[in-house]
Amino acid sequence: MKHIKITPLNKLGQDDRGSTYNFSIRDTANFIVAKRNKDSMSGNTYHEGKNKGTNPKVFVLIQGMIEFMFRHIEEEDASTIEIKEPSIIEIQPFVTHAVKALTDIIMLECNSIEDIQEDRQRLNVLK
Repeated sequence: MKHIKITPLNKLGQDDRGSTYNFSIRDTANFIVAKRNKDSMSGNTYHEGKNKGTNPKVFVLIQGMIEFMFRHIEEEDASTIEIKEPSIIEIQPFVTHAVKALTDIIMLECNSIEDIQEDRQRLNVLK
């Protein structure tokens, strides 16, 4: 898919307790945990990729299901995809994106607050 990459997590095993997964993301030391309520919206931002934390921007959907909307800032048409847990979402620089929580969700942002404050631009996905 152009501009983004979705990777399901690798399932190591499952039993009556639940499931165990593993994943690897570039050398990332900082994470933000985002819990969002069903039907809430987040985002309508893009990143210029000025630092390791935003090039690409990486989220890990830990729990729930989202509607993910995105478009490159130089393009007119937006795309929408439903993504289920557990998945890694990688977003290239200059791709504005928004998340609608279809259920209560938990996501990890694989960056620091400083990474996004220095590199975030607001722009609606839908024109």
